[in-house]
Amino acid sequence: MDTVVIWDELDANIQFFVVPGRDLRYLNGKYVNSVESSDEECDVINDIVYTDEGVKKVQMTKVFPVDAVKDGAFVIVMGFLP
Repeated sequence: MDTVVIWDELDANIQFFVVPGRDLRYLNGKYVNSVESSDEECDVINDIVYTDEGVKKVQMTKVFPVDAVKDGAFVIVMGFLP
């Protein structure tokens, strides 16, 4: 099952969206650099979004992927705390 991720960086005025092609519901509400996220969860988020050099490796969009949700994707929020 796909997941639509609302990517939240808290200091940004706009969120971005990505559909990574797998079920990530267990990461809902998890943020890199948050005391509420385990090191393992942060590693998974980093592996999904960033290269080893810290560059975003997924294509993010500012347009909500409505079609993915119509096709049954779950929607979660996760992100990065600066």
